[in-house]
Amino acid sequence: MEDLHATLKDLQLSLQNLLKKYDSLKKENAYLKQLNAQMNEAMQEKENLIKSSEEKLATTNIGNNYSMEEKELLRLKIDTYLKDIEKCLNLLNA
Repeated sequence: MEDLHATLKDLQLSLQNLLKKYDSLKKENAYLKQLNAQMNEAMQEKENLIKSSEEKLATTNIGNNYSMEEKELLRLKIDTYLKDIEKCLNLLNA
């Protein structure tokens, strides 16, 4: 009978240890999920910064690659496109 009590006592201690480990792992998992979310957010901000920098670089390179005459032609084309877009918007709003 005492052998049974000793076995139950050992089983109870083992179960308590498992529950403590489980709680510890649960807390660690929650912390890691939070850390992962923060890292994903930081990574997204970095990707947005890279994209913005690439766009600025492309814009800067466009200005450097064209002569003054080509820049003026490009500006005129853009102005024409903007006027066409404005006309379309006016027609949609009418």
